[in-house]
Amino acid sequence: MEENIADALKMAGSVLLFVIGLSIAILAFSQARESIDIIASYSDRESLSIEGDSRFYYLAGENDTNRYVGKETIIPAIYRAYKENYKIIFEFPDEYYLFIQEDENIKTIDLEKQSIGSDLASRRFLDGIIYGKFDNDYEKEFKIKLNSICLYDYLTNKEENYKIKESLGTYYQDDVGGTATEVEDINKVEKRVITYIFE
Repeated sequence: MEENIADALKMAGSVLLFVIGLSIAILAFSQARESIDIIASYSDRESLSIEGDSRFYYLAGENDTNRYVGKETIIPAIYRAYKENYKIIFEFPDEYYLFIQEDENIKTIDLEKQSIGSDLASRRFLDGIIYGKFDNDYEKEFKIKLNSICLYDYLTNKEENYKIKESLGTYYQDDVGGTATEVEDINKVEKRVITYIFE
């Protein structure tokens, strides 16, 4: 009888040690995951800089918000623009435009002005602009007229003769109907702006 009680106590002690060990392991793994997430957010490939290595961009000058990029950086930035609410401005060296909307040649991508809807619709919208992939209903659905040369082909052609400088900035998106001075600080939305300049 005493042996059974001793065995039961040993088993209970073993289970208790196992539960404590398991709790410590789970805590350690969750802290490690949080640390990895923080490190990953700071080590985005797009923010690395190795001059002379074609896989990375190099700084355009003293200002570290400028860099020279290629289409392999521009196109992912365009797809992120809708998800992360930032504006992309192209300063093309010629009369090129992305699309025509309401008789205006549009050279920017901006969620605030080009409300598309769902993620699938915005992906389809961007596929048309970037790669020229669209069906018969595309222009009617989005109420635009695409350029006959897709952005991908245009960038490929221009990379032969131009360097494309990416310039980063931010501004405060005003409330509807407000002006910059009338909007209270708490209601201001900071918006990132990426400008691509062909040099």
